[in-house]
Amino acid sequence: MKQELSLSSDFGVHLADGAAAAAYRATRIEPYVGICDEVVLNFTGVRHANSSFINALIAGVVEQHGQDVLKVLVFKGCNPVVRVLVEGAISLGLQKIEGRIDA
Repeated sequence: MKQELSLSSDFGVHLADGAAAAAYRATRIEPYVGICDEVVLNFTGVRHANSSFINALIAGVVEQHGQDVLKVLVFKGCNPVVRVLVEGAISLGLQKIEGRIDA
């Protein structure tokens, strides 16, 4: 089973509200991580994002489920800025797991 989420449809072209991202993660991503083969986060159409939004969306999932969640999560349609933010959020989640950063 595959779950694809269009972030531009759900949030628009500017992703900036970390609290909204955390709520979205809890209701739209977390429930599917354990039951889907792929959870696709489709960033197509997103022009801008900030680290607060991306970290709330991704770092928490990585921290909660460990590195193996990266076998399930698929990041689609990332522009260069979003890509850097996604990579940073993944790194942050992994560092939290390793205890190098306090939660």
